[in-house]
Amino acid sequence: MSRHIHTLSKQYFQLVDVPQLSIPPNNVLIQPAVQEALYEHMFNESLTPLPPTTYRSRVLKLLLARIEEGITDPEEDEILDSLMETWANLLTTPKPSALDQAQQLSQIKYTAPTPPPTPSSSTTTTTPPRTVTISESRGVILSGGTTGNRTWEAALHLGSYLATSAGETLIRGKRVIELGAGTGFLSLFCAKHLGARAVVATDREPFLIDNMRACVGVNNREIEIEEDGREVARTIPMYPAIWDWGTKLETATVENEDGEGEGKEQDSVSAVGDKSVGFDIALGADLIYDADIIPLLISTVRDLFENYHIKQFIIAATLRNEKTFKTFLDACETNSFTVETLPFQSMAEEEQTGFFHSTSIPIHTYRILPSR
Repeated sequence: MSRHIHTLSKQYFQLVDVPQLSIPPNNVLIQPAVQEALYEHMFNESLTPLPPTTYRSRVLKLLLARIEEGITDPEEDEILDSLMETWANLLTTPKPSALDQAQQLSQIKYTAPTPPPTPSSSTTTTTPPRTVTISESRGVILSGGTTGNRTWEAALHLGSYLATSAGETLIRGKRVIELGAGTGFLSLFCAKHLGARAVVATDREPFLIDNMRACVGVNNREIEIEEDGREVARTIPMYPAIWDWGTKLETATVENEDGEGEGKEQDSVSAVGDKSVGFDIALGADLIYDADIIPLLISTVRDLFENYHIKQFIIAATLRNEKTFKTFLDACETNSFTVETLPFQSMAEEEQTGFFHSTSIPIHTYRILPSR
């Protein structure tokens, strides 16, 4: 598959907005081999998970228009029959209403950025893509007023950092807890690809917890078939749990210091309330969006440091309101937390190779350390 189609395919399965897609030049699209690759890697009905019908239609309509623009010799240049047949099928497929579409859950496949080549890497060796499949809604706000069932830019930014060698070092072999996990994107990536010992993904909404559990099942099934065509049974060590800040962490499964407890449902006291059980690192993305929740967040972070033994809290913050973020920094200082800015910036949008996201609003990465 050419580099052009490789990038476009990853964007397509992530449901990147159509105007932002990296469409190859017309003189590339007109090539029969490229059109065949488009069909096989994007529009073949056997692919899973397929994007929603409306999105597939919009993308294919744009591609067909670009191919037609690239035709210079009508007798030689043509559009692949498989693409035209797919277009005809999409035209006759019933479409949901705009409201239904906004509230529908779609399975979206995110692919991590391509790691840079290393001196020891072979030019002939290709690393399997690191993907996670998430069930989410692209509607901005769902019933109940939550924005938690969508993967936002800060999570993709933090995922891009964790996909680096420095980020992976933070996670490998560690017990991880995520605050405000939402769709579970970050937790799944850590548990599936970064070698975390165990990951507890927390949020306050029960339906988000149920959705994360379902996503763990989907990604477990992916693992069984994705490695060199072999069936590999491996359970992703991710455990969704309800945590309404200011209350106790509810049911979760976490290994204790002796490695016991994996695969068993335990209540909050035995799983994480015991002083011998805890976490190594906490993660959070886009948590600081409202000044009113900062006291609860700070209280929860202090609880993680004092009672769950975390050594550091890594956050990605979208700086929409500098005053709100300064309130958070002031609260950290009041509690004697050390806040360090990590030297990581997302690639420019046109240079991204995975976890595609907008960089129009600044997103920064921070490490928070307990008082000494």
